[in-house]
Amino acid sequence: MDAMKTTRFLLVFGLALSPIGYAQSLKVNVIAVESVDDFKTWLGVPVDVSRAESGTYPGRVLQLPFGRKTQLPILVTGLPAPAPQEMRLVADVEILGTDGKSLGTSPQCCQATIAKGSNARAVLLSSTVAVEPESGHRKGNYTVRVTVTDGVQKWTASEVLPYAESAVPGTANEALRLRMNVPPDKGEGAAGDKRDCLSLPTPAEVIRCSEQRK
Repeated sequence: MDAMKTTRFLLVFGLALSPIGYAQSLKVNVIAVESVDDFKTWLGVPVDVSRAESGTYPGRVLQLPFGRKTQLPILVTGLPAPAPQEMRLVADVEILGTDGKSLGTSPQCCQATIAKGSNARAVLLSSTVAVEPESGHRKGNYTVRVTVTDGVQKWTASEVLPYAESAVPGTANEALRLRMNVPPDKGEGAAGDKRDCLSLPTPAEVIRCSEQRK
């Protein structure tokens, strides 16, 4: 009888520890990038775990540019493999101004479903929030805050993006406005539009691209 009680106690104790260990291993990252498509290509399918956990991402945006949207894909690493059960991850995104006050939210914007038995240790959530400074501005740091939940537990992450007063003409007292989930500009890449030429790696390529868009 005593042996049976001890066995049951250990089983219950083990089950109680599993969610805690799982919560500690999972990590959420929100990364500001120039192109989500390029980021997806670099991560690979399925997601390359070593790249996902490296913390060094190509095309990463370190400062909010004016007049161009910045995309914010959400990457989750540390998933258990094989997955013990199906898990649906859903994310809420919030933008905080330089004063810490909320400028806007995008609830349940992005998600991913991990099938039971999946060996994926990292996943990129579907859909992506984008932010774009409009005509007003205020220099300082803006924070992107992300909360991901599986319906039981929650994990959070944030990305701080500086916005320089000198980025556009104007006064420092104007407020930065952010448009979330901005669709691609219809005219971008068309004749006469040279904005995407600036992302090319060398001055020669920028000049050649600009001449072709005249």
